Amino acid sequence: MSAYAVQAEGINISFNGVQVLHNVDFQLKEGEVHSIVGTNGAGKSTLVKILNGVYRRDSGEIRIFGQPVHFNSPDDARKAGIAMVFQDLSLSPTLTVAQNIFLSTHPFRKGIFIDDHKTAQKSAELLAFLGMEEEIDLHKRVEELTTGQKQIVEIAKALANNSKILILDEPTASLSNREVEKLLGVIKVLKGRGISIIFITHSLHDIFRICDRVTVLRDGRVVLVEEVEKLDLKRLVTSMTGTEIDSEKWEKQQDVRTGTPLLELKDVSTSRIRDVSLKVFPGEIVGIAGLRGSGRSELLQAIYGLDRLVRGEIYLDNQPVRISSPTQAIEQGIALVPENRREQGLVLDFSVEENMIMPIFQRLTSGLRVSAARSRSIAEKFIDLLDIKTRGPEQVVRYLSGGNQQKVVVAKCLASQARILLLDDPTFGIDVQAKQEIMRIMQDFAAQGNGVILVSSQLEELVDVCASIYIMKQGTITNLVTGEVSKDELLYMIQ
Repeated sequence: MSAYAVQAEGINISFNGVQVLHNVDFQLKEGEVHSIVGTNGAGKSTLVKILNGVYRRDSGEIRIFGQPVHFNSPDDARKAGIAMVFQDLSLSPTLTVAQNIFLSTHPFRKGIFIDDHKTAQKSAELLAFLGMEEEIDLHKRVEELTTGQKQIVEIAKALANNSKILILDEPTASLSNREVEKLLGVIKVLKGRGISIIFITHSLHDIFRICDRVTVLRDGRVVLVEEVEKLDLKRLVTSMTGTEIDSEKWEKQQDVRTGTPLLELKDVSTSRIRDVSLKVFPGEIVGIAGLRGSGRSELLQAIYGLDRLVRGEIYLDNQPVRISSPTQAIEQGIALVPENRREQGLVLDFSVEENMIMPIFQRLTSGLRVSAARSRSIAEKFIDLLDIKTRGPEQVVRYLSGGNQQKVVVAKCLASQARILLLDDPTFGIDVQAKQEIMRIMQDFAAQGNGVILVSSQLEELVDVCASIYIMKQGTITNLVTGEVSKDELLYMIQ
């Protein structure tokens, strides 16, 4: 038997004449947790999709437990003992946990019927294997589970075929801190039981907690392979970006909470938030700190007209306004970057240009036709301004990296000539370099006299850029923090 679960050597692949991976070597030891990292577009997803049979390599060799393999489909990879958990989960919400775990195979039958008793029994064994038998009720419908529990059910589903190699693509991206702890605990259990794991994440701190080795990709090439215990965060980030990322604190605005507020909420309530009052002044970035479920996203949705106000008032430039739809919000100069960009912020099969002009479609229409020249000019302007990595305005958004997709959502907002930008976890699921770029875009927007409300699960982001931070709990504002505050102090306040 080989000491390696996976050996990939000299892997090359091109799409439409553009080479994406250049002679990539990658090795996964048996029983190892090995992270593949890199900035958006570095080639991480392409590499693991080759290993999982989604893509076919142009050249190079792959050996699984020492045996050469040639995968034509994910089913081929599954038969070789490889399972992949994608960032977008593939569970059926109306089926039970047990039904979902064996959804792809249905191996237990009584004649032509599925044997639910046997399915539940084997599902219980899998959850016990993960150490989660008391955490998850087999008979609950998946739609009743937390996001973290769904992630673990997806892992159990991946292991239902006796997989020995597990690929996890951003498994912690949408989880709360508590759920992250549970998932990392499950990964430790799997490692202890001999499962070999490839771990893709933008949360670099998790790498130092759970991984044995790391491979860094940059522009489709391997630039570093190292044991985690020999690495530090600075070296890892520098390897990913090719330059030293500025680690200095962002400059906060000072003394901006004076004069007439650009936006003010007075005792605003919806079905999901209550009695919320806040102010945003010109040039200010206001932070909203709270746990998931605290009402922070629902607050932005109320301002944007997605949730109907049952009482309270919204003021712009000290004048009361009525906002009962996103269209009215856009007309009033308010734009939202939603938490889930793929489902709420983009039409994935539309082009970069088409996505950017959606909020201003009417403004570009003369008679029955959209001005192609103005539309293309706007797209090219924001591609250049935000440094969006794309083949051109006509490229379909689905095929951009996560960070560049997020920039397209921001470009949509800026193209609408917004004065107030609502950002719901804008750096979620993007790499460190893209985070820096999004933060700079936000600060430049505020510096022009506009206003920003920033919701972020990364408390250090709020601490670094926001001079004013509202604390949210159970759907209401409980405190306003101004001046200097530490991440630990903020974490204590939101509990």
